[in-house]
Amino acid sequence: MNEITKIEQALPADASVKARVGALLAKHRKNHSLQQEFYLSEEIYRLDIDKVLMPHWQCVNHVSAIANVGDYIVFNYDRESVIVVRDADNQIRSFANVCRHRGSRICETSGHARGGMLICPYHAWSYGLDGSLAHARMMPREFDKQGLGLKPLPTKVVQGLIFVSLSDTPLAFDDCEANINATLGVYGWANAKVAHQSSIVFPANWKLALENQVECYHCAPSHPEFSVVHGQSTASEKKLIAEMNAKAEAQGIRVETRDHWALAALEGQEQAYSNRYPMTANACTASKDGSPLAPLMGQFKNYDNGMSVCYVGPMNHCLTYGDYGAIFRYTPKSLLETELAVIWLVRGDAVEGKDYDRDDLTWLWRVTAGADKKIVEENQRGVSSRFYAPGPYALPIEEKTVRLTEWYMSSLADALELDRPR
Repeated sequence: MNEITKIEQALPADASVKARVGALLAKHRKNHSLQQEFYLSEEIYRLDIDKVLMPHWQCVNHVSAIANVGDYIVFNYDRESVIVVRDADNQIRSFANVCRHRGSRICETSGHARGGMLICPYHAWSYGLDGSLAHARMMPREFDKQGLGLKPLPTKVVQGLIFVSLSDTPLAFDDCEANINATLGVYGWANAKVAHQSSIVFPANWKLALENQVECYHCAPSHPEFSVVHGQSTASEKKLIAEMNAKAEAQGIRVETRDHWALAALEGQEQAYSNRYPMTANACTASKDGSPLAPLMGQFKNYDNGMSVCYVGPMNHCLTYGDYGAIFRYTPKSLLETELAVIWLVRGDAVEGKDYDRDDLTWLWRVTAGADKKIVEENQRGVSSRFYAPGPYALPIEEKTVRLTEWYMSSLADALELDRPR
């Protein structure tokens, strides 16, 4: 008997989903990790996908990944699949990757639309770049193609970043858009390009992957490479922050900070967060030794020895330095699988092999992501043990993890019309 089966049997079979989740929320202790069932129950995972995460926006990629008319990206999220395409008017559109004939997936991997058509490989129904059904072979003469186009999905493009929602009524994006413009706009992300992208699958529940992402309590013991160039609540931090801000201001640069994240999100709006952090002394960027890696981006003429972070919703985290940026996108694949995609950005006119070395540029976050996979995998194994019990968070350094779990529990309670946990 596996651990999930044990958990499901431990919950009263005759209890409603609402009652079962309510009982688990009532057991939660403030400033402690979640009850085991939240990481192991297939039933709760489906609530997570369909109720908690559905209204939020996902960062698919940067527009430079589909630079030409007809280029498209396939983005898979849990059971869903999305085609994001550049149409004939150079607009970015998104459609459900579901053929209107018998529901087959139309595109398996990212690519280019042959002859300006998205063609289902099953029966060759063909769709234009605007999603309309262009041809349905061997259908009768009186067949009406109207109303059989691909299902369009809400899409936003801000500072070159493509966001998609799987909901017909997603959260408003105004606050996020303003935050992205005020933060990533300073670094010129609208005019950046993708230098490299990779993905890794954590054999763990999405909540464990995110809990790890938003705290740096583990950074010193688990990421020695990261700690060489990133500070962590040291006695000199205030001095480093002052120096960072002075160097930015000397260039006429101001990067906005904002905290509308987790339960602090504005009513009806997607979560928006940005903040600034200093590098360790003399470090210019996130490299092996802090040395520059690529041409300066955006408004920067000199390094300010700092970095900025920008969160969009719960699943998307952007880090940006003077000379490059990185998008971290977490995607639930199943109950115990979470994909982390990392997309590196450089200035749009930077030339690989001349202005930057791809291996050097990507080294730190390849090493860090690999270490995070191991950390989170072991975390999932431990949480799956019969001996697991929720433990206390270390405050203030795990404050964001507390906020993440409180947001999650409150969102689940709201979706089921339960009292919020205290």
